[in-house]
Amino acid sequence: MSGERSPGRERRSGFLVVNKSAGMTSHDVVARVRRRFGYQKVGHAGTLDPMAEGVLVLGVGREATRRLSAIMGNDKEYRAVMVLGVVTDSQDAEGKVVERRPWSGVTEEATRATLERFTGPQDQVPPMHSALKHRGQPLYMLARRGVVVPREARPIRIHELELCGFDGPEVQLRIVCSKGAYVRTLCADIGDALGCGGHLKHLVRTRVGEFSLEDALLLDKVLRMSLEELEQKLVPVAEKG
Repeated sequence: MSGERSPGRERRSGFLVVNKSAGMTSHDVVARVRRRFGYQKVGHAGTLDPMAEGVLVLGVGREATRRLSAIMGNDKEYRAVMVLGVVTDSQDAEGKVVERRPWSGVTEEATRATLERFTGPQDQVPPMHSALKHRGQPLYMLARRGVVVPREARPIRIHELELCGFDGPEVQLRIVCSKGAYVRTLCADIGDALGCGGHLKHLVRTRVGEFSLEDALLLDKVLRMSLEELEQKLVPVAEKG
């Protein structure tokens, strides 16, 4: 079934919305779709960390991959769970615990008030555990070797930051943010502002621009499709690009 081709007919190009499962990289998703259907050009609009789930927009075919940069610039929406009182070196649950602080004095009211301070335009320092590059090397590769390099703060905007649940030490959040915002860093910064520290435990991206989780297909389902079925699921570039 791998690399199905339809001789004599030009392949359709478009966007495919995948519901990425935890435990795989965004590159893994791209590689499996490319290999399964034999497309030369497949890319994605915005990396999701391996631990994260949810909307991953793929550009399938040359025309769609050329338009991915426009999709990357769209706002994103997330559901997140942060844990108070535990600081990790990666700012998420996959990292090494570097500090534990008392959190029991943090109230729901104090948390809600702190979230208001993080709503709007702000500067955010990207985490070391990210795909950004320093002198040609991804920061996460340097971080794995214990190397920390200076990173310049970048302007981002948090459009909406909603407290959806408070069951200490876990806090449930809904976040709508601009391109370039790191939710793990947002959680760590909120924890610092509360005085107890914190990290990101779970993350689901529910929307990228107009592409929502309701539109997304699980990768296993995609890989069971025929080429014709895949093409029927592609969103035309003219509609979203």
